[in-house]
Parts: sequence; C-alpha cells; structure tokens
Amino acid sequence: MRTLKFLGTLLLVASVFVGCNLNSKKSKEIKEETIETNEPIAITYKVASRYFIKNNVDKLPSKIDSREEFEKYFGAAAVMGKNGTPTLIDFEKEYVIAVTVDANNKSTELQPVSLTKKGEKINFDFSVIEGNETSYTTRPSLVIIVSKEMDGNVTTNPIKAKNDGHNAKNSLDWEGEYEGTLPCADCEGIKTTILLKNNSTYVMTIKYLGEGQEETVEGTFEWDAAGTVITLIDGNEEAYKLKVVEGAIQKLDIEGKEITGELAELYFLQKK
Repeated sequence: MRTLKFLGTLLLVASVFVGCNLNSKKSKEIKEETIETNEPIAITYKVASRYFIKNNVDKLPSKIDSREEFEKYFGAAAVMGKNGTPTLIDFEKEYVIAVTVDANNKSTELQPVSLTKKGEKINFDFSVIEGNETSYTTRPSLVIIVSKEMDGNVTTNPIKAKNDGHNAKNSLDWEGEYEGTLPCADCEGIKTTILLKNNSTYVMTIKYLGEGQEETVEGTFEWDAAGTVITLIDGNEEAYKLKVVEGAIQKLDIEGKEITGELAELYFLQKK
C-alpha cells in the first residue's frame, strides 16, 4: 500500500513538472513569436510612372485606395510608344502612396528609399534630391503602388539629400563607348555596346547571342536630379536606366534600382 502511495505521489510530481516545462516552453515560443512580429518587415511595391500632380492640388493624402479619389489629384501623361502609357493601377487589389514637395525652381527628384510595416503601421521613407536651378517652376511628386494585402496606417517621411555639386555628370569622364554582355532569360546573353555623347545623345547596339542580327537604337538621354543616373529615350522602348560610375555604367531595373543577387556584377558595361 505504501509503495502504491509512493508511486502515485511520484507520478503526480512528474506530471506537474512536465506540465510546467511545457507551459514554460509554450510561453517562451509565444514570447519569441511576439518579438519577431514586432520587427518591421519590408514591403514590395511598384513605382508608378507617367502621372502628374494637378495644378489645383494643395495637399496630397498619404494613402489613396480608389481610382475616383486618385483622379482628383493626378492626371495621366501618356507619350508615344508601346510603353508610353501610365503604369496600370488595379484599385481592386492595390492602393497608392503618394508624396510631393512644394513647387520650386530647382531640378528636384523624389526617390523611394524604403517601405516597411510594423503592426498596423506602414512607413514610407523617400529622398528629396535637389539639383541645379532652372528657368521654370515644377512640383515633383512620387507615386508607388502597394498590394492591399499589406494594408495599414501610412506615414511618409521625406529625407533631404545634400548635393555638394560633385556628381557623376560633372566629375567623371563618362563620355565614350561602353560594352559588355548582359544576362538574358532565354538566350546565352545580350552583347551590348552603348556610346554616350556629350550632346546628350547615344547609340546602342545589341545582339542576342546565338540568334538574330545586331540591332541599333539611337536617341537622347537625360540625367536624374542627382547627376548619377541617366535614362535612355527613344520613344519606343521601356525606360532604360544606367548608373554612371568610374569607368563603367551599371544597368538598373525599370524603377531605377540596382539589380542584386548572384548575377549583379554582370549588369556592368565597361568603358573601352
């Protein structure tokens, strides 16, 4: 009988001990999960192009989630060419974060820096890059498109970038010919040669290795406000953006961002 009582007591103590350990482990997991979810997470987005802010707009809401509301503030600026139409926005599935600054007579550009979410709060940081004075007044704006699956209360934060006057445009010997082979999704590579001239014109020759003939495109290019990135323009193709660095130019994506990953170094064309 004493033995049975002893065994019963032992089992009771063991079960309490195991239960405490399980509860402690579960509490620890919940605590760790809470800590993880409290960390800001990066949100993917698209930059909308070919929209302009209307002249009668004094202030923009940070978040716009319907086409009707969007058209109160923005107009479309379509141009010739197959990619000359404004970026499509599906307001059934997407919303817009829009920012602007006061009108001024400087070459000013707004560029996205980061978009993060923490809980129900979404924070959008963007840079304000001021260039040289111009003979006209403009009011720059920036529109990004976000999935409604990542909804929340939006806060925007402008970051003014200082421009000391030194940039790729006025400090580097960028005029000349560049060549290299860019990555290709369905071929061996794209042999590319780009000639940049000091009159803001270019000649680009491309050849898809293993197929087809060489193609030559001519047009003009324009610098961004920071004097670092150029955009090739010919009226037919999508935006072709290049970052100018010492002795090379770097192919950027359509939004002007550097391409990362294992193939990142292959997006440079070296100066001849």
